[in-house]
Amino acid sequence: MTIDDFSKLEPIELIKGLDNYQQEIVYALLKATDNNYLEAADKWLSASPSNTAKFGGDSSHSTIYREKVVEEIEKFLCGSDPSYEEERKKLNIQSDKSQKYIIGVLSTAIGTQLGVAGAFIAPVIVLIFISMGKVCINAWCEMRKEIKKK
Repeated sequence: MTIDDFSKLEPIELIKGLDNYQQEIVYALLKATDNNYLEAADKWLSASPSNTAKFGGDSSHSTIYREKVVEEIEKFLCGSDPSYEEERKKLNIQSDKSQKYIIGVLSTAIGTQLGVAGAFIAPVIVLIFISMGKVCINAWCEMRKEIKKK
């Protein structure tokens, strides 16, 4: 599976790439938000334990934090930041990657840039991918460029 294939998976398949405990929480958040993926991501970010206080605990800032994760996903996927070059290479070397592997590479790399544990933001990354819909990465990158122009 390539990263582009990953982005086109059904939501349930993307969620299966998370650890079991994360899956359970994500499903509960989705139920509580009527399957609003971005709202569920915000709830995840605002309901975090104290050791991730930089990103959690303050629901008024959860959309800001989510946008930071989106910006890092954009840098990673769209090739706009050399700090993700090694991780992009890891994902491009082989095409037989699992969802767990792709989520692990993304969450570790982005977590490092944001100063949080990859396991903490892995569900947020999955929820953001689900919110993207089944678009190819290039189309999403172009959409992000248009959003920034406004």
